[in-house]
Amino acid sequence: MTFANQLTLVRLVAVIPVMAALYVQFPGNRTVATVVYVLAILTDYLDGILARRSGKVTAFGKLMDSVADKALISSMFFALVAEGSMPAWMAAIMVVREFAVTGLRMVALETGEVIAANRWGKAKMNSQSLAILILLLGYAQLGYWVMLVATILTLLSGWSYLKDTPRILAATAGQDRKL
Repeated sequence: MTFANQLTLVRLVAVIPVMAALYVQFPGNRTVATVVYVLAILTDYLDGILARRSGKVTAFGKLMDSVADKALISSMFFALVAEGSMPAWMAAIMVVREFAVTGLRMVALETGEVIAANRWGKAKMNSQSLAILILLLGYAQLGYWVMLVATILTLLSGWSYLKDTPRILAATAGQDRKL
């Protein structure tokens, strides 16, 4: 378990205190949630840098990085929709894209291929992270527009992965015939 992979797991576990701080009312709860969220997001950038610099990029890290991102971001979408800060249709588009791409990654794993995040996926993640932060800070109108950009990038990112579906399914079918 590399340090980069440990940071990825920290981001996954961070969902619990962020959500608790959003839902348990106490003085400064929103500030606590925002600070923990920002620290969790920073681990996303730090784990990748550390893994590449140390030459310890692992299949576990590539896969779990994506899972940790999805857990944190999707949880935040649910909280923001529940409080009325984010339209449910935006959250639905983004969560469905996450399931679709994760499913594609799982299928690709069957053929031994690990699909890492591409530039569209990174742009999507950056825009979602920024939009969530803006909404957590209480800037509803700006947050809406940044979230709209994130939704568009989510669709473009989803397409960038899903266009490879026929190739991945063909590889899986070839492997299934061997079984």
